[in-house]
Amino acid sequence: MSMHQGRLRLRPWLEEQIDSGRHPGVVWLDQSARVLQIPWKHAARHGWNIEKDATLFRNWAIHTGRYKPGADKPDPKTWKANFRCALNSLTDVHELQDKSIKKGHNAFRVYTLLPHSKTVKRHKGISSRCLESDSEAATPPQTQRNTPLERFTGVNR
Repeated sequence: MSMHQGRLRLRPWLEEQIDSGRHPGVVWLDQSARVLQIPWKHAARHGWNIEKDATLFRNWAIHTGRYKPGADKPDPKTWKANFRCALNSLTDVHELQDKSIKKGHNAFRVYTLLPHSKTVKRHKGISSRCLESDSEAATPPQTQRNTPLERFTGVNR
């Protein structure tokens, strides 16, 4: 494990986690294009295992100081929601939704790490902390849910 001054931000931390090979299924699909896959199995699914399916989310919670093993009760639902919200707040990380599989035994999400010059500008005044509703998270406010996607991504579909 490498030593860092202070806490790593999510993107470099995530790159380090992928490169470490410590998390099952957390892999580069195309390292040169910076495309990665993260398993995203729902905890209610048969066969879900905290030691196999929540390690990345748990390690982010430990890294950010939100979970202290031995002192805090394990809370994989919150770890996953916090990780998702942190990832969605990054302007240089974009989910490739057409490549992600959201349901089923082998659910996963595919993300691309954009070059820093291609970061997406987000509008001030709109909470970008947690842009996407998840069956495990609270429903976002009405104004956010009805905002067209291009407001957040700058992409017209």
